Amino acid sequence: MRSRHDDSNSPEVPTRSGSPPSPSAHARASDREELLELLFANVAEAIALVEPNGRIVEVNPAACTMLGRGKSDIVGKHAWEFVTSASRDEILEWFGRVEPSGPASVECSYRRTSGELGTMAVRLSRLGCPRRDWLIASCRDVTEEKRLQAPLPDASERETAAEELQRLNAELLQQASHLREVNQTLLDSEQRLRLAIETGRIGLWVWNSTDLGNVGDWSQRMKEIFGLPLDAEVTHDMFVKCVHPDDRARVDSSVMQALAGANGGEYRAEYRTIHPQYGSEQWVTARGQAFFNADGQAIRFIGTVMDITERKRAEEASARLNSELERRIRERTADLERINQAFRVEIEERRKSEASLTRAERLTQTGSATWIMTTGELIWSDETYRLFELHPDTKITPELVASRVHPEDLPLYLQAFRGNGEDLHFGHRLVMPDGYIKYVEVYATAVRDDAGQIIEWAGALRDVTSAKRSAEALRASEHLARGQFAALTRTLDVLAQESNPERLLEHVLRMIAGRLNGQSVSVYERNGPSSEMDLVATFEDDRLHAPSKDLSSAKKVTLFTENHPVWSEALRTGVDIVVGEIDCDPPRIRLGSRENSPWYPWHGDMPHDPNMPVIYKRLAAMGVVATLTVPTLIGGKLAGFIGIRSRHKNLFQTSEMELARALAHQAMLAIQLMRLSRQGREAAIAAERNRMARDLHDTLAQGFTGVIVQLEATEDAWSRGLLPEAGKHLARARELARGSLQEARRSAHALRSQALAEKNFREAMADLIKKMTSGSSVIGAFTQEGSPWPLSNEWEENLLRIGQEVLTNTLRHARARHFNAHVAFEPHRLRFELRDDGVGFDPAAQHEGLGLIGIKERVEVMGGHLTIRSAEGSGMAIVASLPAPYPYDGFTP
Repeated sequence: MRSRHDDSNSPEVPTRSGSPPSPSAHARASDREELLELLFANVAEAIALVEPNGRIVEVNPAACTMLGRGKSDIVGKHAWEFVTSASRDEILEWFGRVEPSGPASVECSYRRTSGELGTMAVRLSRLGCPRRDWLIASCRDVTEEKRLQAPLPDASERETAAEELQRLNAELLQQASHLREVNQTLLDSEQRLRLAIETGRIGLWVWNSTDLGNVGDWSQRMKEIFGLPLDAEVTHDMFVKCVHPDDRARVDSSVMQALAGANGGEYRAEYRTIHPQYGSEQWVTARGQAFFNADGQAIRFIGTVMDITERKRAEEASARLNSELERRIRERTADLERINQAFRVEIEERRKSEASLTRAERLTQTGSATWIMTTGELIWSDETYRLFELHPDTKITPELVASRVHPEDLPLYLQAFRGNGEDLHFGHRLVMPDGYIKYVEVYATAVRDDAGQIIEWAGALRDVTSAKRSAEALRASEHLARGQFAALTRTLDVLAQESNPERLLEHVLRMIAGRLNGQSVSVYERNGPSSEMDLVATFEDDRLHAPSKDLSSAKKVTLFTENHPVWSEALRTGVDIVVGEIDCDPPRIRLGSRENSPWYPWHGDMPHDPNMPVIYKRLAAMGVVATLTVPTLIGGKLAGFIGIRSRHKNLFQTSEMELARALAHQAMLAIQLMRLSRQGREAAIAAERNRMARDLHDTLAQGFTGVIVQLEATEDAWSRGLLPEAGKHLARARELARGSLQEARRSAHALRSQALAEKNFREAMADLIKKMTSGSSVIGAFTQEGSPWPLSNEWEENLLRIGQEVLTNTLRHARARHFNAHVAFEPHRLRFELRDDGVGFDPAAQHEGLGLIGIKERVEVMGGHLTIRSAEGSGMAIVASLPAPYPYDGFTP
């Protein structure tokens, strides 16, 4: 495309057959193209750039507006996709008829995006580019003109059409004027651009980049910058050689990336050049843009180069100056920093001092205050505001301070500051808005002027409320501790002196009544999870007895807990103490362990019991005015209550209730000691009864068995005429009878066996087997394994009795030929094995006598395990495995 307003001063555009233009002509042509592109974008007429095959390459905004489509919806498509009055072949025939010598005009219909059909006049021109064959289609919408040219049926319609033609002519004149203005603007811009390039000494290049070997078109200034002859034909390789070796790879890579389409083909670089003749360095800055065909191939590379050597030198000089300036600034800044650091340290120290003072005030609950007498102004610290519970923004006046002083202490407060100016130290109370009372101590000193007049008071105010309340609590705790100590001492004295555990509870209840000024004390135990209680005992008239007939006729007491808020809560928590008042109508109770808890009638909503007034009257006659019901615990669970009836209401004090709780625990301890004493006596009786049964069985029964065996042997010897043998058997029977009688006497007195008193277990066991099997058909043997370790007397006694019992059963029932006893000492246990080869028995069957039961009991007492293996016809094996008291490392198998 070429402008209609070209003049003799405009740069020439090369033709296909013309000689190569000069570099300056190329530069002017490039500038011209850019200006024409601007004109193409702003012209009011629709213009499209079309290839001969009908493919649309480019359109201007006016074409997009006429078709009602975006540029992306038009470019890349074919003309017949929009033309409705001609086919594809007809349109290609139009394109083929267009000659370079002159344009061709056609008229066709097209369809807009809305579906509406329109008519346009198309002027086709062939663009003579050296490398591409393109068509320019200049389109004008003539839909309205066609409509106006249609025959008008009457004069009014002709008049309307004439008016429409006038309007269109006016619009065309406006568009023509606009085009002239745009063209003039482009010419002015072209002139300014030319002047700017010449003034800025900017070099231009145009490179046909389809082939790296092509010669680039460099301007005269471009060659001067690179130090090349003005008639030199510059190639890409020559350009790269002119670049400084350190920048060469980077610059070449940037060029290749732009030609490859990176960053939209834009090229930017700053680099150094080397003068081919003098070898001097120069700095240049380059800007370029690559243009691409429809296939994305770079076809043209245009750009500028400007010599920035002076700027770089100035930058280097500026950098040196800046470096020197920065050095001086750093030195000055360091000096200022040292000064500032000293200030910061001083400020920080002051801040720390203030913070420490604030923390100290907060920790000690001490606030500072200054009262300027001449103005009445008060200056307070934050802690003083907090102490008075005032916001720091509150304006403080002496009247406001006086309003917070307790009325009873106000005269003292006012009089203190009316004195002669001596240092002050006094205490008073403050009343907070919610009625809470604080205790404070005031320390103040007077500041005087030169005349000796007081001009201000400076002082401190310390909150001592916690100390005051702690002192009160300490006094109460001391009272409680003294009471508990006295009660505990009394209890310990009773435990040390009282030999009868059954009387411990009486002593504890007597102490409770005395310490709490109680008329009587009753002990109740909870009967399961219900509200029913068992009355254990009552202490009254200085003695322990059954429930008083005047107060109750049964040992069962039911607390009214189903709906009563006090009793039900006491049972639920197990820790609340219930206080009651008798001298009111009706009597009432509340949870005394909870501050300010409400009072409730004693029996709540329960039906009226006619016996209760009698009971209340009887209590009043005895002087009872208050009651205290204290829970007792076992294992953290509610076990019962201690009921205290008193002639004074000091029971309601916290210290007295806590003392009552501690004493109630001692009462429960006494009850448990009584119960354990009874259980211990019963267990001792049962244990002694079992011991006597085992020992009598193991001595008399087993001794009689030995006697019977010897007598049977005597009878057998007599029957065979062996009188000497019969005499020996009689002597042994006599010896066994005497021994059994002696052992029975020793068992009755819980004495050690005669055999073990004279021998150790191994010797006694071997002797026992020898004596009991002598004269019988059983061959007995005793063996030992391992290194023996000491056995206690109890163990030796139990093992000997076990061996004696098993051997007796073998002799009486087993019809065995052999009996073996074996004891094995191991590091961690003792194994006692007893075996025979008799007829055996069923261990699971029921057996008469105490033999096996006694054996099991003796093994369990020693903490061991008993194993019995036997079956009818296969002998018997009894093994007792006992744990060693501690490991014996000296054991050797």
